[in-house]
Amino acid sequence: MKFVAIKICPNGGTIREPKTNEPQTVEIGEHDSKADAIENACYLLDCRQLFRGVIRSLKNAGGYIVLDMQEYAEV
Repeated sequence: MKFVAIKICPNGGTIREPKTNEPQTVEIGEHDSKADAIENACYLLDCRQLFRGVIRSLKNAGGYIVLDMQEYAEV
């Protein structure tokens, strides 16, 4: 299954692209499970998991939420 990470600001809101108003995303890739996708996202984005797919950046405030493509379509 394909996974993406949506960028979130420190207050939990979604950061959006200025021109399209779509959420800013980072492609995580194909993984067998959400746990594998979260682990890979933490490695790629230099983050650590806080709770159920919400990961926090270690370098600055804010973070990401990891979603599969079906969950992303609902956003």
